[in-house]
Amino acid sequence: MTRDEWRNYICCCLTVREELIQSKPELVQDLVNQIQGAGNWLDQAKANRDKAVTIASGRSFFNQDPKILQFVMENPTDRVTYGDLRMIREEFEDLMQLSIQAGTIKHPIPYEKYIDDSFVKNAQPAPMPI
Repeated sequence: MTRDEWRNYICCCLTVREELIQSKPELVQDLVNQIQGAGNWLDQAKANRDKAVTIASGRSFFNQDPKILQFVMENPTDRVTYGDLRMIREEFEDLMQLSIQAGTIKHPIPYEKYIDDSFVKNAQPAPMPI
């Protein structure tokens, strides 16, 4: 697993188009608040992850065998984490260098040009009434 080699690797990120940020920042903030609330809820208790597996495995979402989703949630228990939405500058820089070495980008993208951390700084986790 990547985590064995790079303990705090960036496995997922939320990307939003600049025109949405400019035209509807309140919508983007609400999205971040919802994601943060869901992440906090998932990290609070195993029972919450079990409930999420039941919901996510259903036909209207992933339509997957719940045993597969349960395995991903539990093996190891920290394989997927949800509560920390920050993009750490050093990790971003590492990713830029790896991307250049892999040839997926030609030059590094400055952190300030790619990351708008104002939404995570202003996050107010939404309650999850599940």
